Amino acid sequence: MTQSSAKQDDSRIDRLPQRFRRVIAVTTLVGLPGMYVWSAFWLTTSVPNLVWGQLSFLLIGATIAGSFVLYRFVRDRASMPGAGLDERRRHLRDQAWVLCYQILSAVVVIGVAIVAILVLGFGRVVTLDATSVGAVALSVGVLIPILPIAALAWIEPDPPADA
Repeated sequence: MTQSSAKQDDSRIDRLPQRFRRVIAVTTLVGLPGMYVWSAFWLTTSVPNLVWGQLSFLLIGATIAGSFVLYRFVRDRASMPGAGLDERRRHLRDQAWVLCYQILSAVVVIGVAIVAILVLGFGRVVTLDATSVGAVALSVGVLIPILPIAALAWIEPDPPADA
């Protein structure tokens, strides 16, 4: 009885429409950095933490819940040896990895360009404090492992209507 309900849950997750998967992927990837940006803003105000802190927990929760949903969606689609995958799924998995490298490369190039413009163009000094370094390290450490499953969920087409 337990296995049949688990299979029903798997089929619901497996049949998520591409549009919904894309919303989940973006929300998952934006949640944690968004929490840091939001926290940096509301900590400078005089509003009590009880009022503004709720959104921070929602943003962290979006990253956590989204990563679980995305993992359950791609867990049988992304085996690295690929022995159990057909050619189409191997191709989609490889496409997702290429997309990950493109995104990471773009983020690094944009980050270096922003720092270069600030330092060389405007003559500003870039200082890193422990809070910002910790936020970047935690975001990078959490989001880089999530990026391949988000990319695969993003590019996976909708299942056929009759299946």
